[in-house]
Amino acid sequence: MPRRGGTRTIRTGAVLSGAVLLCLAAGSLAGCTYEDDDGGRPPATPTSAVTPRPGRTIPAGPSPDVLAAQQRNEAALERLLAGATGPVVLADSGPADGNGVGFQKAGRVRTAGDYQVTAACVGVDASQVIIFQDQTPTGPTSIVVDCTAPVSRTVSLLPGPVSVQLTRRNPTGPWTGAVAGVRITGP
Repeated sequence: MPRRGGTRTIRTGAVLSGAVLLCLAAGSLAGCTYEDDDGGRPPATPTSAVTPRPGRTIPAGPSPDVLAAQQRNEAALERLLAGATGPVVLADSGPADGNGVGFQKAGRVRTAGDYQVTAACVGVDASQVIIFQDQTPTGPTSIVVDCTAPVSRTVSLLPGPVSVQLTRRNPTGPWTGAVAGVRITGP
């Protein structure tokens, strides 16, 4: 049978623990101060010298001579890729050198079948075009273009998304106006 004073011990313990918590909270808050009266002055600067991080440098664009060479090379590339016949599923071209090297583009294949991939480059010795399609069991198809003539290859594609990407061995070289392109034409 419980004693009559047993409940009092628990109540006293609860009151004691509450008082201890209150004292701890008051003690920790005693160290906090808030001062809002700064008289409208700007915040104080630290006494040590802080050096800001240097800004990001943006590379200079190509010179007018390089831009003119790129325009001539784009016209020559268009003539080389004009030999690709049939309905165009995907076509793209872009710089093959300098900081803006390459391109990546996606299209959609509507009907399964054999498609002709034609790639060419002008103004650079070689480039590589990679064709991706997730559903293809063989994985990506890579075409190395030696830039002496257009390269064509037949690739089996399934319905769904397809993408191409241009890469190059030295993507950090200088701008010269070189370009590369690819066309995927269908049956």
